Amino acid sequence: MTTEAEVVFPPLRRDHRVHGWILSTAISQSGDMAWYVGLAWSAAQVTTPAGAGLVMGIGALPKALVLLYGGALADRFDGRRTMILANLGRIVVLVVAAVVLLAWGLSLGLLLIVAVVFGAADALYTPAAGTLPRRMVRSDDLVKLTAGSQLAHRLAVFAGAPLGGLLVASGGLATVMIVDAISYVVIALALAFVVKPRLPQPVSTGGSIRADLRAGFAYLRRDTRARTLVIAFSGLNLCVGPVLAVGLVQRTHAAGWGPSALGWFEACSGISAAVGALVAMRWKPANLARSGLIALVVQAAGCVLIGVVPHLGMFVAMAMIGATAGIASAQLSAAFQQTVDPSYLGRSFSIVNLSDEALMPVAMTTFGAFITLTSIPLACAVIGTAFAALMIWSVGRVSR
Repeated sequence: MTTEAEVVFPPLRRDHRVHGWILSTAISQSGDMAWYVGLAWSAAQVTTPAGAGLVMGIGALPKALVLLYGGALADRFDGRRTMILANLGRIVVLVVAAVVLLAWGLSLGLLLIVAVVFGAADALYTPAAGTLPRRMVRSDDLVKLTAGSQLAHRLAVFAGAPLGGLLVASGGLATVMIVDAISYVVIALALAFVVKPRLPQPVSTGGSIRADLRAGFAYLRRDTRARTLVIAFSGLNLCVGPVLAVGLVQRTHAAGWGPSALGWFEACSGISAAVGALVAMRWKPANLARSGLIALVVQAAGCVLIGVVPHLGMFVAMAMIGATAGIASAQLSAAFQQTVDPSYLGRSFSIVNLSDEALMPVAMTTFGAFITLTSIPLACAVIGTAFAALMIWSVGRVSR
């Protein structure tokens, strides 16, 4: 099997495969954001708030159910081809749905079906996408690739949200569907003709998908460093997500700062995250995992501050969270790619993503209930302290 030492990698600034991957992914993510906005607005027009919540959340169910199998498939078959097929499936669904919408009109059933199919497609695409960076660039360039992808993602979100609003206002949901389908055509073509991995993909050797799944969990049990990173990633999402989605909103509302302040706080975090990603491109610590985890201790402090600081202090807290997110995401993602055995990457990524899909709703609900029973400052302090403790524990494990 070809090794990294046997492959000639061009400098990243001239690597057209990497540029094609980042650009096509950003275009697809802009289309996804536009679709998300269009779907939310359309759901609000045809059903009750409860029905709209069902439309926006039901896609997580098939994704959670299929994710582990998607990770096993990514390790068993060629990840790039799996991504192409998943995108083609999305294109077909969007085109068919747009035709149905134009012929019979908007309905709750149509929105639910599309959301469910998209959730299943995401479960196949996401783990396969996680295996690709390690096969495209040398290990030393993984941080720059990840940081560039993170920066492009944030720019795509900024562009996609207003785009979705404009499209649904001017042409309706069918227009949003067609634009999103075009974005999937772009990334499918890029994967087919430009984004070609330079290193072969080691494949799993189990006799069945279930055997591969058992082997994936067994691998994490015996590899301490890989298991620690999986736990840290899962804990990171489950701690920060509730603070930003529930705690920040509740604090802003309770203080009477208004929705515009909430928007400025979010913008501060996004801009700081972009700056953090740029810093990560230049900074090369000796131990990526340890450096990223230590940065997240600072992020945990920002979570605590959200519960207590005044209006101007909130910008400081959000800048702390955003900047450390930009740095840590790049460093930890690269460390994850370098640490996990390539033949188990898809399954390991699927386990991390499963914590988001299956446990995040529980974490959000629990955190909201904790605020109701206690107070916003105490709830933010508890979850921030628990987050910091998990990161410090993880630092000790990956530094051995």
